[in-house]
Amino acid sequence: MSNRRSFVLVSVAVLLVALSVRLVPLYWSPLPFNLDGFHFAVLVRETLATGHVPLSHGGVQSDEYAFTTLFAITSRITGIPPLYIAQYLTASIGAISCLFVVVLTRRVGRRLRWPRSDVRTAAAVAGLVLATDGIFLGRSAAVSSEGMGHVFVIMGVFVFGYALWTNRPAWYVLTGSIFFILPLTHNLSTIVGVLSAISLLALFLKRSESGPNVAAGALIVGFGVYTGLYYTTAGLPDARVSSALGLFAAWIIVLVVLTLWLPSIDPRLQRGVPTLILFGGAGLVVGNYFLPIFPGTASTRVLTMVFVLSIAAIGIVAARGTPLSIREGIDGYAVVAMLLASLSLIGFALTGGLTPEYQALAVRTQTFVHLPFAILAGLGTVAVGLRRRTDRLKVVLAVIVIVCSVISAPLAYSGLRATSAQPLVTKPEMETATFASTYADQWTGDGHMTRLASRYYPERTGNNVTQRGVYEWLRGSGAEPSCPVVSRRSWSSVGVQLFPGSPAHISATEYDRFNDRRNVVYSVSGRDPVVYSVSRGNTNGRC
Repeated sequence: MSNRRSFVLVSVAVLLVALSVRLVPLYWSPLPFNLDGFHFAVLVRETLATGHVPLSHGGVQSDEYAFTTLFAITSRITGIPPLYIAQYLTASIGAISCLFVVVLTRRVGRRLRWPRSDVRTAAAVAGLVLATDGIFLGRSAAVSSEGMGHVFVIMGVFVFGYALWTNRPAWYVLTGSIFFILPLTHNLSTIVGVLSAISLLALFLKRSESGPNVAAGALIVGFGVYTGLYYTTAGLPDARVSSALGLFAAWIIVLVVLTLWLPSIDPRLQRGVPTLILFGGAGLVVGNYFLPIFPGTASTRVLTMVFVLSIAAIGIVAARGTPLSIREGIDGYAVVAMLLASLSLIGFALTGGLTPEYQALAVRTQTFVHLPFAILAGLGTVAVGLRRRTDRLKVVLAVIVIVCSVISAPLAYSGLRATSAQPLVTKPEMETATFASTYADQWTGDGHMTRLASRYYPERTGNNVTQRGVYEWLRGSGAEPSCPVVSRRSWSSVGVQLFPGSPAHISATEYDRFNDRRNVVYSVSGRDPVVYSVSRGNTNGRC
């Protein structure tokens, strides 16, 4: 079999696996996998109805233009309503990220002058790890603009790398085009893209013999200024960054220093630094089980630790690939730059403040770590086998790495069993949210149902639909809500979503008694029956 044909087969296999696991939510529901998907479905619905992206109050945000436009075009071309095409579009975007990782791993392997079979093994491992990694899977299966952000970040960094390597104007123009689109796509992706470009330029200047690159420096400065001006003018500055600009600048300096220091140390230390960071991250996850790092947020579940530790095991192998990326060419530099940029932004989040906003920044940013992480895992797998000079070890290690990744995959779809939020939306939940939003002026429920209603029916809900009534009942005064309540049978099993805090729990007996004391106005059966009930006393009580 020719090298090109075997690589195509690897790419197709990774693409099919990535698509399949991202379409798993359709087994439970034909609707978008997550709540943000309903927000985008509304935007696309209005875009198709009016012929333009909605810009009025409650319309598209300044970092949602690209995904909303692509979503609307896809719905129009296929003729499938936004609610039912969303998951297919998102799965395709997530699979493209996995395909990029396969291609880039192959390029790094070829620069290392590895045998074709080893390059193929590294590319396959990298692609399958990213395809099944539970943390990345959960975010890339979610209907949001972040999926496009993943694609543009990895494209932008590697295209910028080729602009530095070749110094050709065409590559700079292409880089500038991607940098122009990024702020229209996703704000966090844009920040990661800026930091990655800074790290890549520093690493390139450190490793190359060429002098300062004025064009590249100007491009990065222009990218940063354009991003800041655009978000400020559009009314979407990231308060987590803008309120701590001094700290953010300090972490940029840390990023540059770390980028310049890492290539100059011994390869053993180059492996040791990522390993130390890996164990530090795993320690934070375990420590959060005993005491939440961010007060008022959820503690780590035991099931989550099992999934995360299986990914950490892959990290031990991935650390072996770090010296290879630093050593061989611009493709490897780009991998290291993405890794260091993401880690620096996580460091900023951990030192910015112990608030839910900074927790969200840290959690969302670590998703971007998994892009270079998968590439390094593929390289590390082959590197260990080459060092031991045995193909058997290489095959066994590749299988172990992929199995560890597959073990973590259920994390993406575990909902309240492993995380503090349930992304999946079923048809009974959608029907009940529609009924409550249509016939009730105000009502309360868990965080899942209230957010579903507010995202898909923003004009009907406003501030009158919140989880406050249920929260105060289960975590506060203990008084049952006197206003209408949307409740679910799963409250007595997996818990009541009170994001960002840990789920509350209510026994099956207590749940039944609660509904028996009220008038059930509307109910939908299914795997998780949903009930809309009103108090038998004061039906107009505040929520």
